[in-house]
Amino acid sequence: MTKQIRLLILLGLAIIVCLIMILLAVNSFSSSPWQEWQTKYFQAQIAELQGKMSTIQGEEQKRNLAQEIKEWQEKKPTVQEIRLSNGRIERCTTCHLGIEEISVSHPIDSVGCTACHGGNPLSLDEKTAHEGMYGGGHPGQLESARLSCGGNSEVGQCHSGNREEADNQVDLLATALMASKGGELSMTRYMYGLDIPPKVLLKPGETAADIQAPFNHRPEEGKFQQNCLAVCHLTGGELPGQEVKANGCESCHVLSNPQHTYEGKDVTIPRSKPGYGISHRLTVQIPYTQCNQCHNQGEYKVDTMDFVPRHDLDRVKASPPPDQESLETRWQNVYSPGLVFTKCEVNLDCVDCHTREETMGDGEMYYSEWKALKIQCRDCHGSTVSKPIEWKVTEKSDTAWVEARINPVFPPLKMGDVILKTAKGEELEYARQEDGKWFSYRKTNGEKFYIPQVIGSQCQQDPDKQSSDDCHKCHDVSKDKPSSGGE
Repeated sequence: MTKQIRLLILLGLAIIVCLIMILLAVNSFSSSPWQEWQTKYFQAQIAELQGKMSTIQGEEQKRNLAQEIKEWQEKKPTVQEIRLSNGRIERCTTCHLGIEEISVSHPIDSVGCTACHGGNPLSLDEKTAHEGMYGGGHPGQLESARLSCGGNSEVGQCHSGNREEADNQVDLLATALMASKGGELSMTRYMYGLDIPPKVLLKPGETAADIQAPFNHRPEEGKFQQNCLAVCHLTGGELPGQEVKANGCESCHVLSNPQHTYEGKDVTIPRSKPGYGISHRLTVQIPYTQCNQCHNQGEYKVDTMDFVPRHDLDRVKASPPPDQESLETRWQNVYSPGLVFTKCEVNLDCVDCHTREETMGDGEMYYSEWKALKIQCRDCHGSTVSKPIEWKVTEKSDTAWVEARINPVFPPLKMGDVILKTAKGEELEYARQEDGKWFSYRKTNGEKFYIPQVIGSQCQQDPDKQSSDDCHKCHDVSKDKPSSGGE
């Protein structure tokens, strides 16, 4: 056999091998899981539209709907590509077709997916696409937040490293009691006589769960760690009475139902598997039902370190959504049985009184919730000897101006508008002066409430006593008598 013939045979074999590899690749491509996900998504859209057909009366509307159904039936799976403003290409929506845009301020064509989630944006294989994801798919987890929410090389600085301290939410959060559980650590040790006076044992960025011997090896230490220090917003902690892990920033800013199951349009997410928000969306409009997934679930017994769920917890978990609830529902469900509250505390949502700096930190480490409080009753209602502090908005760099634009239900804030300011200096963009009177706009739905003032009323308060407990002495509205109490 001549040398030329041998070369031709080898070349032929090489061509055959290449053809086989191409055929295998094409066959693999044609039966890839991403195609199955897209087909499943198409079918879901068809089923939804077919369900609407019986509710439509007009013939023209029916024809239009039938045409839309036909278009979905004729769709073929194709690789989806998002070309970002920086030139990068992402293919995440090839599988996650129909997933909700995370928020208006995080547009997918500018931010994309991997800037927040991490992972491999070009891969169409689930395993390799998800490698290196921040927080295992939950980028809001506290140990991942600096990479995701804080910003990275793909998008630059976001919520960390900015000139204005108020814009560095990730940095400030490291000092918040909600993130560190420093209050539980410090005050419980104080009540057991381990620290007199109470003191913070944490540094910014640490959590109470990181302390090796938080109770000085007392017999209760195990329960203290598990039942008090490793729950709620901390990564890995289980929410009270639920087999669901908390996920840092997501615990508040991604709304969830009581089952923590997904209700959106991304067919890759199982509808029955817990551990997800209602949809793939961030929000600052946080209703009390979200807060109640950690708070007002029951009480902790300091003497035994046990958690005792409230007896009506099943009903509370079944609370109607904000657009379907009544004031009676709020009276029954907001607070644990036996507690008292003023009408404004239950008419409004938690976020309407607990300010941004109070819940997300201000750079200081506090040993108790009381020390961290930013707002007092007189900040809105004044006292018998003084009016609340007024603040006129005159600059677009003003914190109130920026924050008012984030929430879509607030009336537009204009230059020269007068708002309230707390004694600790935080601006309340939702508390506005209109025609000489004060009004508050609920952050969840924009509902407007008149703010009565102490001066000129019959209130006999001590101006130096401004806690909610002080006001409850006269203005109590308990669960057993919702129609009683002061305004």
